[in-house]
Amino acid sequence: MATIAFDDSSDPPPSYDLSVSEDSIRSKQSIFSFLQSKQKRRQTSALSLIREIVSSPGFAVSSVAPNIKSCTAALPAAEFSKLLQKCNIENHTALYWAIVNNQREALLEFVKFIPKFSRACSADLRLACMAANDHDSFMLLHLGDNEVDSTDRSSRHMLGCPRDDIQVHGGDTLSVDSNENTFSVHFVFRMFQKRLRIARKLEAEFVAQGRIWVLRFDVDMLTGDWLVEFGISRDSSAVRPNAVLEIQANKPSPGSDAMQPLRLDMCVSHILAPGE
Repeated sequence: MATIAFDDSSDPPPSYDLSVSEDSIRSKQSIFSFLQSKQKRRQTSALSLIREIVSSPGFAVSSVAPNIKSCTAALPAAEFSKLLQKCNIENHTALYWAIVNNQREALLEFVKFIPKFSRACSADLRLACMAANDHDSFMLLHLGDNEVDSTDRSSRHMLGCPRDDIQVHGGDTLSVDSNENTFSVHFVFRMFQKRLRIARKLEAEFVAQGRIWVLRFDVDMLTGDWLVEFGISRDSSAVRPNAVLEIQANKPSPGSDAMQPLRLDMCVSHILAPGE
């Protein structure tokens, strides 16, 4: 039988010196700097084109999609999405200016590349809708969804409840004539009673007269009474409203063709400030 002996006193393996030349380091830094510079140039070029789209009244609608496509070809999707949501055009986002300048085609193309608005972008878009008094864009972009009570939002999702329908009529201009400073809002709340029982609170926002208004329903935990109030969101200018709320029953009573709506006088004697 063979015997193998190991001698631990044998010499250690030879050591090797590893050196990296300064030329090699400089070369890698140059490559990295070149790539950064190339990326920066692409961003600058894309931003310049985006600025032209949202700020030029005469920009052809037919040219919007092809020009945006050229931007997406030069930048990765995630990078293009971030570029659109940065306040890099006169301290606002490109989407802000698309709303303010009524560039609806550009707005629709831009949002295709944004899976979810950042909080800062959402806030900027809310400002744009107030500046342009644009309720349609406010609803189109679901800008009220992040502000409403999260419990109601979750229960609506679990119930498979369609989105509420909110339509604003009038309120496009401000005038010293009080008769012209009027508007009406038509609400259709889906599964209203069931949602209110679950969440104990229901809110809806809309845009009128350059402000974001909110209508709130609450349930008093002690008495079970339903409470209703309205207010204005932050960044809206203060106002002294004279409001009337009419609540129409979903179904008339048996044997009755129609029911008279419940009419609530909601006038306030003081100036209504944001957050109230």
